[in-house]
Amino acid sequence: MPLPPSLPKWISASIPKIGNRAEENEDAVAADGLRFVVADGASEGWESGAWATRLGAAYIRQPPSPSDFPKWLAEVREGWAPQTSAGPVPWYASVKQEQGSFATLTGLELRRSQRSTDWAWRSVAIGDSCMLHVRGEELQAAFPLTSPKAFGNHPCLVPSSTTTPCPTPEWFAGRADPDDLLLLATDAAAARLLDPPALIPALAAIHESLRFRDPAALVDWCREVQTTTNDDVSVIAIHLPPAQETL
Repeated sequence: MPLPPSLPKWISASIPKIGNRAEENEDAVAADGLRFVVADGASEGWESGAWATRLGAAYIRQPPSPSDFPKWLAEVREGWAPQTSAGPVPWYASVKQEQGSFATLTGLELRRSQRSTDWAWRSVAIGDSCMLHVRGEELQAAFPLTSPKAFGNHPCLVPSSTTTPCPTPEWFAGRADPDDLLLLATDAAAARLLDPPALIPALAAIHESLRFRDPAALVDWCREVQTTTNDDVSVIAIHLPPAQETL
């Protein structure tokens, strides 16, 4: 009896801004076999890091489809109660509480093809966290942004408040070959990965981390990103099994 196809190998790194504690990291990363997600909590929101974590967990539990995204988001919002401080809070904190929490969201689903060795993937995005498809050292696709110049200071965000309209999610689907690499990254890392001269050293760190099942090299690369952009930095790298492992 043939062995079942191998699952992709993956590794992740997520580090807070320079000078911040780990618990102050407003990025969220999550993965479960064939589902992967990154979310970037917006500092201008209230407890947006926790909201990013909630969005990520909901995606892993049940990814939305284009037809059911509004229902999916309504269920994620239901019962959302970010932590509040005991006693009186400054007026600006009260305003933040009333406005709610905000985060970007980019999720990726993988599916094995039934009649070949390639893989189908589907990605959803709101904001400037990105998905990249790499073959060898060449970028095959990027979503939803494709250039470092496309990043700005006001990305679309998923709001926790039911009174704040959610931007329309973007969807992208494709196919990947065995041995391809799929990446999810929050904005600072994504902008660096989309810069062609910077992609090669990033891939070296990613492959070293995947090979040793140790994120140290990827964490070092994330810290290097922070030398030019002091931001929370998060990456998930997914390596699809070589062809002989999928047969």
